[in-house]
Amino acid sequence: MKLLPQTLIAAAVLSLSGCAGLMPPKTEDMARVPVVRYGDAAPAGQEFVMFFPAGMELPVVATVDGTLLEQQAKANMQVSLKRDVYIYQHWVSFDGKTWLVSRDAIDGRFEIKLPGDKDGKAPGRMSAEFNLK
Repeated sequence: MKLLPQTLIAAAVLSLSGCAGLMPPKTEDMARVPVVRYGDAAPAGQEFVMFFPAGMELPVVATVDGTLLEQQAKANMQVSLKRDVYIYQHWVSFDGKTWLVSRDAIDGRFEIKLPGDKDGKAPGRMSAEFNLK
């Protein structure tokens, strides 16, 4: 019967540690985490904040491949952000100070449509959309 109280205590500790992940990182803790601007080298074996500056061209590579295909394709694209974005684990910030859970700040959608979908002749489509909430 002594096992039951220990089990309840362990469950309470685990549930509280899960709640800690819902609290934004503290300013003093984040001051110790290096900020890496996209394109610069990240510190090896260390956590860091990824910084994407507004207006900077960010490369995106799109590929369509696989064993079903005889001809594969790859396209290089450039996108840029309208505002600064800082990413740390599952947190996002637009000023490097105020942190929000990513899913509460940014919404996205991915879409894949096969060639010929609906009318038998339309091209296939792959798209990604990212929006501020």
